[in-house]
Amino acid sequence: MVTMLLTLFLAAGPQAPAQAVALFDQGLPWTEYLAGAQQQRVLWVRNAGRDVPAALVDRLRKVGAGLRLLVVAEDWCSDSVNSVPYLGTLSAKAGVDMRVINSQVGKPIMEAHRTPDGRAATPTVILIRDGKEAGAWVERPAALQTWFLDMADKIDSAERQQRKMNWYDWNRGDDALREIVALAEQGAKGPAPK
Repeated sequence: MVTMLLTLFLAAGPQAPAQAVALFDQGLPWTEYLAGAQQQRVLWVRNAGRDVPAALVDRLRKVGAGLRLLVVAEDWCSDSVNSVPYLGTLSAKAGVDMRVINSQVGKPIMEAHRTPDGRAATPTVILIRDGKEAGAWVERPAALQTWFLDMADKIDSAERQQRKMNWYDWNRGDDALREIVALAEQGAKGPAPK
């Protein structure tokens, strides 16, 4: 399932390449975005301060030449606050430039890269390599996304939201980071590092 979603998002990447590349320079560098986050501030700062796996830092560093990340996020978004801070830490440690734009500016990007159930959502992460869009990761890790969508008619929305937040707290960004690094490796020149 994860491989299928990664392939889908990688294949979907070139639909709006000029938009992502053009918007990158309008984005805030990660540290500036974090400094300005108002809603859920404690959670943004806490998640940004947590360690990320050294192996993922090494993997991203190995395929980081020519790579930039553009993230469409909102500080009020529960999915953004539980993925973007970890990605910001990872990208900083790996030496990959990451910029963040809000959903109003990033609307065309979100609409070009929808969730499996057809929504434009935050966060949307666009991988830009050598000036071209090289892939996209949308909203939540594949395992959580599948569960969340499958449970829509089985449990009430408040319980589903609480379980989602519990999963995020337990996972600490690991699945999101692994999926995004795998996308970066797929788009890298030459074979992906082991």
